[in-house]
Amino acid sequence: MNSALTVAVQAVIMLVLLGVGYGLYKGRLLGDDATKQLSNITLTVIMPVVIFNSYQTEFAPEKLRGLLVALVLSFFAQGLFAAAAAIIVRPTNGNYQTERFALCYSNCAFMGIPLVDATFGSDGVFYLTAFITAFNVFMWTHGVVLMSGGEKRSAKERLKSFLKILISPAILSVLLGLAFFFMGLRLPDMLQTPLNYLGSMNTPLAMLVSGATIAKSGLLDCFKSRRVYFLQAFKLIIVPVLLTALFVPFQMFGVNGLIVNTVLIAAAAPTASATIMFAYKYGRDEKCASNHFTLSTIASIVTIPLIVMLSGWMTKLIVP
Repeated sequence: MNSALTVAVQAVIMLVLLGVGYGLYKGRLLGDDATKQLSNITLTVIMPVVIFNSYQTEFAPEKLRGLLVALVLSFFAQGLFAAAAAIIVRPTNGNYQTERFALCYSNCAFMGIPLVDATFGSDGVFYLTAFITAFNVFMWTHGVVLMSGGEKRSAKERLKSFLKILISPAILSVLLGLAFFFMGLRLPDMLQTPLNYLGSMNTPLAMLVSGATIAKSGLLDCFKSRRVYFLQAFKLIIVPVLLTALFVPFQMFGVNGLIVNTVLIAAAAPTASATIMFAYKYGRDEKCASNHFTLSTIASIVTIPLIVMLSGWMTKLIVP
C-alpha cells in the first residue's frame, strides 16, 4: 500500500508537470522545434544517464539473478501485449497497424523511469532496464514490421532495424552500465556528481515534453472516440491486471517484490510517444496515434497506482 501511495503521489506531481508543459505550449513559450529538441535530449542523453547511474552499484550475484528474472518477465509481458493486440485489433480495421502498436508499446522510459525512481530508487531503475531492453528489441523488430509492412521489407532492411537496437542510446547505456557493474568500476565524484545532476532532470523534462505533445495533439479529441476508450481499457487495465495475477505469485518462490512491481509499472505505463513518431515515419494515421497517446497518458495517472495497489493487496493475500 505504501508503494501504491508513493506512485499515486508521484503521479499527481507528474500530472502537474504535464499541465505546465501543456500551458507552455499553449502560451507559445514552448514551440514545436523546442519540444522536439527537448525530446531528443531526454531520450538520447538524460534517460541513458539515469540508466547508467542505476548500474553504479556494487556487484552482487543476487542483483544479477534479479536482473535476469526481470528480463524474463519483461519479455513475457511484451509478448503478451503483442498477442493481445493481434487478437483484439483485427486487420480488417483501417488503422489496425497504429492501434496494435499503441496497445503493444508503453512509455516505459518516459513515464516508467520517473515513477520507478521515485518509488524504488536506483534499485528499481536497475531492474527497469530489463523492460526497456525488451521494449527496444520488440519495437525495432515486431514494431517496425507492423508499421512498415513486413512483407515489403528486404533482409537488408531487417538487418538495419536490428542494428538500430544495438546502437540506440538506451541499449548502449545498458551495455556500458553492465560492463561497469560486472567489473566493479565506480566513477569518481567529479564525474558522478554532474551525471547525477543530469539524471535529476529526467522527470521534469519528460513531463514537459509529454504535456506539450498533448497540447499539440489536441486535448479534447481523444475523449470523443469510444474505440480509443475500449482499446485503452485493455492497454491500461485488463492486460496489466492479468500480468499482476501471473507475476505476484512468483514472490512465493523467492522472486523479489521490487522486481515484480517494477515490471508491472513499466507494463502499465501509457502508450509510447514513439507511436506518433512511427505513424509519421510510415504514413499511418498520426491522429489516431496521438489520441491513444493523450488519453492513455492522462488515464495512467489513475490506473498505474491502482495496479500497484492491486499488486500489494494480492501480495498480502497469497504471500506468507
